[in-house]
Amino acid sequence: MQRISSWTDLVTALGRFRYGTVTGGVAPTPLKAEWLNMVQEELANFILAYLPALDVNDNTQLLKAIQAFGAAYPLKATTLAGYGILDAYTRNEADFLLSKKANLAITLAGYGIGDAYTQAAVNTLLAAKQTQIDNLQASKQDKNTALMGANGWRLDKATGLLEQWGNGYCPPDTTTAPINFPTPFAEVYNCFGNKINTNSVDGDGNAAGAFATDATRYQLFNDTNLMGVTVHWRALGRAPGY
Repeated sequence: MQRISSWTDLVTALGRFRYGTVTGGVAPTPLKAEWLNMVQEELANFILAYLPALDVNDNTQLLKAIQAFGAAYPLKATTLAGYGILDAYTRNEADFLLSKKANLAITLAGYGIGDAYTQAAVNTLLAAKQTQIDNLQASKQDKNTALMGANGWRLDKATGLLEQWGNGYCPPDTTTAPINFPTPFAEVYNCFGNKINTNSVDGDGNAAGAFATDATRYQLFNDTNLMGVTVHWRALGRAPGY
């Protein structure tokens, strides 16, 4: 929101509209389209915050929006003093708060009041609902605890079992340097591997595989002495934090 002085210098000392005449030597403040659009949008935005749509045939929409605002954010001037309850929310207040979390209903049965909520009850409900939301978000994240691909991993968050797999090249009659697992283990149960295509002319049994060096690394080995191979490996173990 800005005064008309933001668009023209033809204003009073306080930045307000002024009377004037061109023939009298003091021009009046012009009505700028920018200022009118600004006022229009300020009003329209407030109305649309509390009403579903603007209505060209309804000249009470601003009033209705203000009334809706008051219902959504009521002052706590009215208490259930007749029942000795000074920390109560009206139904409108509680419905507004709980609409952010859930459609719940707690009544003051002991006082025979069916349309009020105690402040303590509302706070407890909001805390409980936030816990449900946090748990739901965590469960959604659990579904994504995997990196799928030729080299990847998968975690069962209910048990902490971590499964990893991959493949890599190993030259003839060689053991590779340690290679990092896609994600670290806390403890490796087993790590094994093999090559897919055998070489019938190799005299030492075509042995190739994988083994864990520690909880974070593995190595590939290839005992064939005539050809390099691609070793496909798999490892199982316990994930960190379990």
